[in-house]
Amino acid sequence: MVYLEKIERGSKTYYYLTKNFRVSGKRWKKIRKYVGGNPPSKEQTKKAIEEIEADALKKGLMKPASKYAYLSDEEAEKLQDLKEVFNKWCGKLSAVEKKKYEEDFVVRFTYNSNAIEGNRLSLRETSMILTENIIPAGATPNDYNEAVNSKHCYEFMKGYSGEFNQKFLLKIHELLTKNTDCEIVGSYRDHEVRISGSEWIPPTHKKVKEDMKKVFQWYYSARKKLHPVELGSILHNKLVRIHPFADGNGRTSRVIMNWILMKNEFPMFYIELRDKIKYYEAVEEGDKGNDKAIVHYVAKVLMEQHTSESKGIGP
Repeated sequence: MVYLEKIERGSKTYYYLTKNFRVSGKRWKKIRKYVGGNPPSKEQTKKAIEEIEADALKKGLMKPASKYAYLSDEEAEKLQDLKEVFNKWCGKLSAVEKKKYEEDFVVRFTYNSNAIEGNRLSLRETSMILTENIIPAGATPNDYNEAVNSKHCYEFMKGYSGEFNQKFLLKIHELLTKNTDCEIVGSYRDHEVRISGSEWIPPTHKKVKEDMKKVFQWYYSARKKLHPVELGSILHNKLVRIHPFADGNGRTSRVIMNWILMKNEFPMFYIELRDKIKYYEAVEEGDKGNDKAIVHYVAKVLMEQHTSESKGIGP
């Protein structure tokens, strides 16, 4: 924190703006800027702070500010490398290889996203339904339809070239929840909801349309300012906080997040069932006003999931 120092020497008074920088442990380095014999104006203060920070950067006492709202420059650089390598790798795939990769992604995304919400199908059973058109013994109609719906939703999302708006959001929800236990399909809820295991209480159903209008306004304001990973992650959190639907809020939000990544030519990803607790912890930080947690979580999972060891992606 920058503070004002007043030093008197004889009959003269000197004013300095000062800031302390930690060097290591208990060692600190002080940088001062003389601002005159009177308390500085706002303009003098602003200029002195800029000079202090520039001086600190030169001396290695301070890291340059990131160009991004939440991501560090290092994270953004790694994500950009991932994007370029992924697209280069995809460009070398044959039509058969690309189809196989997409099928595998849809199966894994569907299994994990649905399982997080309580779907009882195993990964193998999900694969049987989506790639072999086989209905496993014991599969309930609801579990089966949730799996099929996820594939149909992916196909729609992949072909959608418009922007994020209410019509698109409601269509995603409709595709994910049709022929399932969800009572209100493709429309906002008309009753109050609680999130199991969470202290967060979503807004009343009467406020949903108003709150969603603010989300769309935020999106159009933020889409050119935020990194795509920041944009998708925070939009995901805004949706799950409002919980605009009777059911399928998590699944819908994760699809929207991936759509933003795809739209910006980043690889899509899935949150593994075994990572459910860490995912929920990042979401709950957002409930407290800390969206930084979900951004770093998504960036970390995205990079880990698309390493050369796990996906065969690499130079």
